[in-house]
Amino acid sequence: MRIGLRGRLVLVLILVGAITLATAAWALLAPLGSRLDADELQHLTEGLQSERGLVTDLPSGALAPGDPQLRRAVSRLRRRVHADVAVFSENGQELAGSDPDALPGDYRAVPAARRTGEPQAMITGGGENEQADVAIPVRAAGRRLVLAARTPTHNIQRAEAVVNRAFAAAAGGGLAVALLAGVLLAGRLSRRLRRLRDTALRVAEGGPEAEFVPDGGRDEIGELSAAFATMQRRLREQEDVRRAFVANASHELRTPLTSLQMMLGLLLDDLDAQPPAITDARAQAIGAERQAERLSQLSADLLDLSRIDAGVELRSEPVSLDGVLRSVVAEFAARLTEEGRGIAIDGSRDCVAIADPGSVAQILRALVDNALGHGAGDVRVTVASGAATVSVSVCDAGPGVSVAERERVFQRFARGQQAHSGGFGLGLAIARELARRMGGELRIADGRSAACFELTLTAG
Repeated sequence: MRIGLRGRLVLVLILVGAITLATAAWALLAPLGSRLDADELQHLTEGLQSERGLVTDLPSGALAPGDPQLRRAVSRLRRRVHADVAVFSENGQELAGSDPDALPGDYRAVPAARRTGEPQAMITGGGENEQADVAIPVRAAGRRLVLAARTPTHNIQRAEAVVNRAFAAAAGGGLAVALLAGVLLAGRLSRRLRRLRDTALRVAEGGPEAEFVPDGGRDEIGELSAAFATMQRRLREQEDVRRAFVANASHELRTPLTSLQMMLGLLLDDLDAQPPAITDARAQAIGAERQAERLSQLSADLLDLSRIDAGVELRSEPVSLDGVLRSVVAEFAARLTEEGRGIAIDGSRDCVAIADPGSVAQILRALVDNALGHGAGDVRVTVASGAATVSVSVCDAGPGVSVAERERVFQRFARGQQAHSGGFGLGLAIARELARRMGGELRIADGRSAACFELTLTAG
């Protein structure tokens, strides 16, 4: 039979309660009788010791069997120690006693006291006949005597019974309260956990869009519920990003593929013409080549994004920013000549960053390409170093980026309103994510009318 969490919690609570009560009973009730008996013997012994003068101060003539003076002394001693008492001679003869029906053998501690000369205290008998026996040797008028006292332990037995009944009642009541509290607590915990389970099943069946109401508790289950809500929100965000990515990628792929297909069709028509239209065919081939280059660039960007999303580890080593920058600028020499523009490099040539060389080159390549594609005039690149960071700023003389778009231009497949090139809106998004993966940042510098992108990395 399957036992759920609620049943297990209740069983554990009952078991713990039972073990606790059993331990308490063993520690409290088991030695209770012995402690009460010891206290009674000690009290009786101390009483005889303190009141023995009633007998030891008598004259020698009064220490004889049946002497009225000795009987009065024994009677007073009985009232003071609250027990039956008797006086015995050195040879064990009873000289006087408070209980006329008692036999000499009823005072069972006397023989041991006579033999050892030391006070004796013991519990004798059993059940209804159990009694506390005490005997102490004394000297009176030069003679050795033994004072004996005995009292039934009925009061001790009654006290034990009262304590046992009270403990049993308290234990039963406490166990019942604990059981009730355990049932209520286990029921509440199981209900809250079932809600989480049902929500997890709904998410598994319907995806991260499934409805979820977080638990309002401030305990571990509440924290688990909050963590689950956070996980669901992030899954929803990731799903939105995935859908947007697929939609945008499909849209961006469709345009060059359609153009490429159309151009290839026109190219075939030009080649099939009689005579072949070589000039038009060449124009269509050049256009097809450009679309193929766009597709190649898009596939490379999508591959870079997949590597970033997969968390591929980047290298971390000293990188000379000036060397990487000049190598990247050299790649744009033909384009700069064609467009009649230039790139000026200012700042320190000794800046070293701790980063991945390939990723730094890719970021700088994206920034220069963005400045040439969306800006105007010459491009100015500035390298600067600080106490703990180094930076590279790439600025152009274009219209700049509005404050409202400064974060949007770093989103995937997003383009600024001033964009007029045929890019896909992935270069800056990839560049920022690479910068952050290397512990740096890529942002648009404040207080500039033109577009000025600043890459910051850890100094080497």
